[in-house]
Amino acid sequence: MADAPGTTRTDVETWLAAAPRVKRSADDRAESLPAQIESRIAQLIELGTVSPGARLPSERELARIFGVSRLAVREAANRLEARGLVVVRRGAGSFVAVRTAADSEPAGERLPATANLDELADVRMLLEPAAADWAARRVSRTSLAILLRIAERFEEAAASAEPRFDLLAASDIELHLEIAHAADNALLAQLIDQLQMLHRRQLEWSLRRPGRLEATAVEHRRLVDAIAAGDPAAAREAMVAHLTAAAASVRALASVEAPLD
Repeated sequence: MADAPGTTRTDVETWLAAAPRVKRSADDRAESLPAQIESRIAQLIELGTVSPGARLPSERELARIFGVSRLAVREAANRLEARGLVVVRRGAGSFVAVRTAADSEPAGERLPATANLDELADVRMLLEPAAADWAARRVSRTSLAILLRIAERFEEAAASAEPRFDLLAASDIELHLEIAHAADNALLAQLIDQLQMLHRRQLEWSLRRPGRLEATAVEHRRLVDAIAAGDPAAAREAMVAHLTAAAASVRALASVEAPLD
């Protein structure tokens, strides 16, 4: 996140009030500093506290706001940019991505073919139930609080009269990534991160299927509750059920589309 002039004192004070300092922990299972920063900024964006198109404080200012190094801020910015929440403009700074009406609608009438559907579903089924199992065994109090908060935000957004499917998809991905981080295996988290990026556009599209949004909220809650209870078998089972239902939804959409690449 490059430094950029022009952030006013009022802007910085707003961020100081809305984004409390992250917590360092001696517990190796605790959420990393970049992950905490990413989660806090994403929440500010998704709740509308920071408006689309707004310039974020500079890298130096964010490091001061969160009480971390600029390296941690830079890694968080990379994660946010990969999720499509932030746009980095060289020499100008980092800005909250502007989502147009077209962005929040399905891309045409066709399911986005970002990867082979069956292959993606199969690899997710190999990795993510294991992540849920390990998360139930290893989750820190910090990660558990974040998981509960994400699940609650998803439920609230899903109940909206005019749901923002782009934000719901981002929240869904955030939940899966946090479960991967809670599993306390860095390589597993990186692999699931890549899978979620492939899955995002398909997810945003499939959440629009009648009943799928409400079902997803219920599946998320069952999954988080199992992790909170420290029940690995139930967490694994909840993840398998969630992935199975999600894959069935996407395949149902694909079955009425032209063949995917």
